[in-house]
Amino acid sequence: MIEKLKNTYAILNDLEDQNSKKFVSSVFKDLNKTLDLDLKEYISVNNSNFSNEEKKLISNIIFKIEDLENKILPKAN
Repeated sequence: MIEKLKNTYAILNDLEDQNSKKFVSSVFKDLNKTLDLDLKEYISVNNSNFSNEEKKLISNIIFKIEDLENKILPKAN
């Protein structure tokens, strides 16, 4: 699970990189689709079974998503 969480964080880094480049819809859609699938998988897992390291990674992922939301959403309006 730790590797999966690290991969999800890498996807968020890729989204952040895309935010600083010229917008390419297909790249954004691909990254977003992969991220969505990952998040749905995490929701289906009982969070009481997560290790402390996994919980920390999940916290970092949530923070990163909130940060990206604040950066990307204003551009969408």
